[in-house]
Amino acid sequence: MKGLLLLTLLLFTGLGNSRAQNIALGERVPDLKVEKWLDNRRPAATPLTYIEFYHSSNRAGSASLDQLQATARQMKGRLHIVVVTREREEKVAHLLRPYLSEHLYVGFDPSGHSFDNFGVSYLPFGVLVDAKNRALWMGNSLQITVANIEKITQ
Repeated sequence: MKGLLLLTLLLFTGLGNSRAQNIALGERVPDLKVEKWLDNRRPAATPLTYIEFYHSSNRAGSASLDQLQATARQMKGRLHIVVVTREREEKVAHLLRPYLSEHLYVGFDPSGHSFDNFGVSYLPFGVLVDAKNRALWMGNSLQITVANIEKITQ
């Protein structure tokens, strides 16, 4: 009986993962499903956008935001950071508002559709996309640097 229960659980877990859209480098990424933007600040078009998936319970989240903000500043307008959280605005706005800038924007996705569509399974996680919305890099946000970006986009 335990074996059948475990098999059923694994089957449903696998089905949930199979619905998540795979991200392939060089291919278009799914559209973001943002319900609301913090302080109604929407990102403008830019040559590169880094989509950062965030949850306040992840201790590395703040460190990745600090690093991404510094990276965007060094890129001098060529890179915008879009932070997407599935948490409600009331819970995390006070944590994320200090990061808002001309380079960093915060979108709320309480339904979690963007997390699901991008297949996010760990945090910090992000995807670097070009102006045509194609994935150039993805992984642990603490590993993306200006040098990496320059190398990827040459």
